[in-house]
Amino acid sequence: MKSLKLLFAAALICVSINAQEIFINSDSTAAAFINKQIYFPFDNIGNIGRLNIPPYGTDVKYDQISTIFSAGFWLSGYSDSTLWVCSSERESLGHDYLPGLVGSDPNDSKNIIYIVKKDDPAFGNSWHKWKYAVEQGAYFYDGDGNGIYDPIDHNGNGIWEPNEDRPDLLYDATFFTAYNDGVPSENRRWKDTFPLGIEVRQTIFVSNSNNFLEDVVFIRYSILYEGYGDASEPDTLTDVIFSITNDPDIGAHYDDKIGCDTSLHAGYSYNDGDDDVFGINPPSLFRVIVQGPLVKSDDENDAGYNRMGPFLGEHKFDNHKNLGLTAYVGRLNADVHNPYPWQVSYARNYAEGYQYDGNLVDPCSFPYGELLGGVNCEQVNPLMWFSGDPVTSIGWIFSRNGNIFDVTSTGKFDLIKNQPVDIIIAYIIGRGTDHLNSITRAREITRYVHEEYERNFSTLVSVENKQEELPAQFNLSQNYPNPFNPTTKIKFSIPSPTSPLSKGGMQGGLTNVSLIVYDILGREVKTLLNEVKAPGTYEITFDASRLASGVYFYRLTSGHYSQTKKMILIR
Repeated sequence: MKSLKLLFAAALICVSINAQEIFINSDSTAAAFINKQIYFPFDNIGNIGRLNIPPYGTDVKYDQISTIFSAGFWLSGYSDSTLWVCSSERESLGHDYLPGLVGSDPNDSKNIIYIVKKDDPAFGNSWHKWKYAVEQGAYFYDGDGNGIYDPIDHNGNGIWEPNEDRPDLLYDATFFTAYNDGVPSENRRWKDTFPLGIEVRQTIFVSNSNNFLEDVVFIRYSILYEGYGDASEPDTLTDVIFSITNDPDIGAHYDDKIGCDTSLHAGYSYNDGDDDVFGINPPSLFRVIVQGPLVKSDDENDAGYNRMGPFLGEHKFDNHKNLGLTAYVGRLNADVHNPYPWQVSYARNYAEGYQYDGNLVDPCSFPYGELLGGVNCEQVNPLMWFSGDPVTSIGWIFSRNGNIFDVTSTGKFDLIKNQPVDIIIAYIIGRGTDHLNSITRAREITRYVHEEYERNFSTLVSVENKQEELPAQFNLSQNYPNPFNPTTKIKFSIPSPTSPLSKGGMQGGLTNVSLIVYDILGREVKTLLNEVKAPGTYEITFDASRLASGVYFYRLTSGHYSQTKKMILIR
């Protein structure tokens, strides 16, 4: 494999999309994007950060200031009785993944990062290149139902229709790559581990649709145990744990603190007061388990989900559940109490929430934390380190600061041969008025992310200003979800009568508004609204239970104002 120095000496290609910029090295094995304030570099073997992609450098940045030195994940578990761990982060310390699928040539020109953007033309080059991504396990919308990805414009109108295939495109830009744990034992991070035949199909998706999502990077890891066909290998890898690993450097690297929010399934980092680089309001960085691994449940009322967005749909599994945050640990670099995980057992113990030697932390006496607000330490979960709230100074709080490394882990699950497990995480950065208010802001975004997941990534395009100012102009939002089955929500705004953009129709602050649905031939299907309304923002639910699949239009009319949008009903 090429060295980092050679890999990134190549020329870069820059692509712009809305408020985003995308940078791709010449062989498409590494990329970076800027989504509003976030700069996010990554490569085709799972590394995040520590990648020299000009002109913005190696680290994940926020407001052009370093925020993450490097990040990635660990997978750990048992092959029969043998403990194994594989790592995707911190390239210089060794890595365990090769580009491409199990058994493939890592230098194959198809083992790259595939990119598809919202403003790419339907059936264009990026849609057709997605065929190679599909060969490596990427998802797609199978419009014609034949099980093969073939983005053909069957209707010949240049417009995508529900009976036509399309890539797995979520939000404004989606990035896909696949890699496998094929690095030989002598070159792995932990020399006493070995390849097992695990593939990871990684999809990153980002949005700048509103002021919550612009500070979020979603990553879906679709993990598949394929094996090598050896008769001696097990059919199942057991007690597997997925762990988000992170080395945050929020501005200055020497004054970071850590904690976990059990209610939000997140580990996080924040500054100990002002920062020498960010100043008085350094951001807080959250790592969130959005969709944990799916496991069987003993409770017949439980249901688990694999939510894949409006096009690919939501898959429900009765008598299952998604595992959330189960363990969180953090350590200072050069920590004498919990050293760097030089051994496989150290890494696994951290993934399970223990100290490096397998002992539980005692919140009553652990030297790096303190209990505030009268909390009884015997009632604190020792597997969730520093689970208190530094904003209110209640609970188990990290009492030091420094250069941090932390591990945010799911519960245990099994990897059964040829049965992929989809896990979705999010990197979230919140910046408030000071270091603690940044935690509050990041929590607000995280709550929104969980809500976004619950509605299957059907974004609320506009998020209301908490000052509840009256809209300055008419606005008809895209319905959500879209495509939908059988209900969807339509949001619209009516401006203040004093707004120069009200464009007539306003009488005493009231205006007559109609919202009508039409079929593709222009025939009226249903009148959702035809009445006088006051200025403000409204939302209406449209139930299409009695309609056939297809394309429909909805039109908002008031005075001289009229706007029409398209929506898609899929059965």
